[in-house]
Amino acid sequence: MSFSFPRAATKANGYVPEQVDAFIAKAREQYSNPESGQLEASDLRAIEFDFVAGGYSIGAVDSAIDRLEDSFAKRETARQRAKAGDAAVADHLARVVEIIRARLNRPARKKFSSAGFLLRGYSKKQVDSLCSQIAIHFESQAAISVDDVRRVIFKAKRGGYVESQVDAFIDRVIEALHLERNS
Repeated sequence: MSFSFPRAATKANGYVPEQVDAFIAKAREQYSNPESGQLEASDLRAIEFDFVAGGYSIGAVDSAIDRLEDSFAKRETARQRAKAGDAAVADHLARVVEIIRARLNRPARKKFSSAGFLLRGYSKKQVDSLCSQIAIHFESQAAISVDDVRRVIFKAKRGGYVESQVDAFIDRVIEALHLERNS
């Protein structure tokens, strides 16, 4: 794997190059030595970098991290299949989808806790719309891609959904989509 990231404009924010380089070096080590157990696909989803003027281009780094995450998820599924068989992978997927469906079956505007009237959270309308798309996917296998889910951006609204709950749910959905893709 080779990574070369363009820089943001001199006055535009980008990711701190040293942080990105250190993380990419760690990911390369993991990729070269899958049994080292340093990183998992979920770690790649959760990584955050600080900003600096003229740093690495945010879009370019995010795209590279997404490709790494997809690659790591594929390897993790293959490793699980090799250790425990196809039935274990199918069971894992079924358990994750069951957790997702439990959340999706909640009423509109009540799928997650509210941030409260004075605090901002994710727009309930936008989150519920994504949840509808996800529900359709799991009910009828209608197409939805990992990128459709991981790149979604919600407006901040007073009394919106608690961001950490929605983020954790999105992580589960991405995990399920990776399992589906790699099964």
